[in-house]
Amino acid sequence: MKKKETERKTIILVDDVELFLQIQTSYLGNKRFDIHTASSGSEALGMAQELKPDLILLDMFMPDMTGDIVCRILKANSETSSIPVVIVSSGGREDSRKRAQAAGCDGLIYKPVRKDLFLSVVEKCLDISIRSQPRARVALSATITLEGKELSTVIHSLSAEGAFVEVDSGAAIVGDLLELKFTLPDIGKKVEVRSAAIVWRGSLGKNGPQGAGVRFLSIYPEATDHIRRHVDSILQKSVSGNKKQSLGV
Repeated sequence: MKKKETERKTIILVDDVELFLQIQTSYLGNKRFDIHTASSGSEALGMAQELKPDLILLDMFMPDMTGDIVCRILKANSETSSIPVVIVSSGGREDSRKRAQAAGCDGLIYKPVRKDLFLSVVEKCLDISIRSQPRARVALSATITLEGKELSTVIHSLSAEGAFVEVDSGAAIVGDLLELKFTLPDIGKKVEVRSAAIVWRGSLGKNGPQGAGVRFLSIYPEATDHIRRHVDSILQKSVSGNKKQSLGV
């Protein structure tokens, strides 16, 4: 049975270094989550089988078995295959990325772990809403730089804290960092997001475009203000249009 969003979520943190477990636990707090920790891959497998958690955050490099092997075992077991697994890695980006993708992981975070990225990925994996800024549908041409490659894309949803961009499912995974550039047409302002993280993948709405939700991690304050003004303008026009339709104008 699927747990209700209002229920406390169960999370297993797996790392053979106690300090990293303490850091991640402090990021999560204990108000919304039941947190369990394991110090090895074998311990994590037994705990996952027993607890059936809502999410597992798994260190890539442990003495008994690597995180990607643990993930493969979890995904191959019908009783644990649906549990989201996020790898936390201190290894090279390219190698970690390939291994996480091959193992069927649901996300990848690199050490040292950024609190804002960590919490964004966790809450998206748990389907907990974290939006605090107004969001508007848009159609903005943009470029992203991902893994050293510059790609043309379209932004379909925008807020001061993030966006939804078209991106090939094979080109990006949850936890990837990228740069994003676009222009706001109504005010003619160019926006450069120096760092953003993919926090979920899928479609925008039931029949919407495929892509990724990104959260802005590093952006100039004036750019945030420009985005907020642009979004507010779109939402105000939408409200005004709806009022006219209701009055038969």
